[in-house]
Amino acid sequence: MLNYIFGFNARMGRLAFFFCTLVVGLGFLMLVYGITGNVPRGRTDVLLAQASNSPALIFSFYGMLVVCFMLQSMRVRDIGWDPVCVMAAWIALMVLDRAIAGRFPEYALTYQHTATVVGTAVNGVMNLVLTFWPGNGHVDEASPLPRESGGDGMFERSGAPAAAGSRVARIAKGEFGGKTR
Repeated sequence: MLNYIFGFNARMGRLAFFFCTLVVGLGFLMLVYGITGNVPRGRTDVLLAQASNSPALIFSFYGMLVVCFMLQSMRVRDIGWDPVCVMAAWIALMVLDRAIAGRFPEYALTYQHTATVVGTAVNGVMNLVLTFWPGNGHVDEASPLPRESGGDGMFERSGAPAAAGSRVARIAKGEFGGKTR
């Protein structure tokens, strides 16, 4: 079920990922400007104080986090990696990095940051990979056999069942929990 909610089974190309992320970020920036009347500049203390009093901004911030998570999951799937493992590892690394930077402030970037150099580098490299790594696009995971060429590669359809469909079929037949009746 999480495969369909968070977009773990969907694929998104590089250009679509870049533009969707850009639109989400600009949309949130316009919303912040519309509600607070201030543009984020050097000092964001006043802006953060105004934003924390606005339920619309808090709700939209968490919505933006969910949308960005879904976009990143779709891009990870397009690269050919398993988004369940990659995204869980990425979140675990960010949580661990923040805990280390909070416990040992000398490892943080500056006294204002809550991340270490290693965590910031890994996060930056991962975002660069998502933006620039070529995707597999139309590669079918369920069929280990090579495909017959004959299409242009863009709109090909495989006769093999999808991986998620075969999992659902196995569960429906009773192969999931051991005994069937």
